[in-house]
Amino acid sequence: MKGKHRVILETERVKYDFTIKRNITIIQGDSATGKTTLAEYLSLYAMNKEASGVRLQSDVPCLVFTGPQAYWKSTLEAIKGSIVLIDEEHSFVRSTEFSDIAQNSDNYYVLITREPLYNLPYSTKEIYGIRTSGKYHFPQQIYHEFYPIYEDQISSSATDDTILIVEDSGSGYDFFNNALKLTKCVSAKGNAKICSSVIQIDNDQTITIIADGAAFGPYIEKLTTICRNRNNTGIYLPESFEWLILKSGVLRNSDIEMILLSPEDYIDSSVYFSWEQFFTELLLEITKKTKMSYSKNSLPEIFLTEHNKKKIIGVIPEEIRKALK
Repeated sequence: MKGKHRVILETERVKYDFTIKRNITIIQGDSATGKTTLAEYLSLYAMNKEASGVRLQSDVPCLVFTGPQAYWKSTLEAIKGSIVLIDEEHSFVRSTEFSDIAQNSDNYYVLITREPLYNLPYSTKEIYGIRTSGKYHFPQQIYHEFYPIYEDQISSSATDDTILIVEDSGSGYDFFNNALKLTKCVSAKGNAKICSSVIQIDNDQTITIIADGAAFGPYIEKLTTICRNRNNTGIYLPESFEWLILKSGVLRNSDIEMILLSPEDYIDSSVYFSWEQFFTELLLEITKKTKMSYSKNSLPEIFLTEHNKKKIIGVIPEEIRKALK
């Protein structure tokens, strides 16, 4: 499935209005915030349609998994081209089997969970809470909206001895290690090791973290908790290093800007498990057989010219950029 899909679910008393645009969306939050109610109303609508008192508007089928849990695999494999909500009572979402099914599925999955799902490469931008909004003022209807829990970046103070921790040990590390003159660059060698890399650095040391946000969702809660207990820590989570290059304008291709404007219209969830994979393949395809032929393992020298370094660094928000030298 591709594209952005708006879902409106309402009764006389409650209204949900949200948009889903990736294969994995996470809903977190405390009890009594409307998560379980959303699943219950979707289930009611599936059983009784309009007779349930629930109204559903969606351009694709939108349903909730209701079990039995013993047959979850065959049930999900039979669903095609749909938005599927799975409540937190179903523990199979933490399994590698579910990850395998999701990876090859053309469904979009909305998962209600308070625990990180390490088998799934979901985006930090697609982790939401549900809150009651004052958007509607009718006394008989309560409006629930999704809101992103994590911001794109957390600002840090610039110092002369900032350490930059990057997830990448290949081209991303090559770029930052060469592009920054004064900032020490350290590779964590994978997103799962970012948190342990931060813990190993003294609390008084200023650090900035750059990782691929498209697949960093399972680790973001732990990382932000660690960083809140430190002094002078910045986090920047672009989609991927390849996205930074595409966004920078160093490549002359008329299609890139249009694709980056609405990636969801081009990324097939049954082909790309995360947007990071798509941006890597796009960059490889665009630069193939050119002097800028990209490699994920080792960065071609042409990306390290002063002109290109400046353009790629320029994509990074100023709050983070000011800490890098």
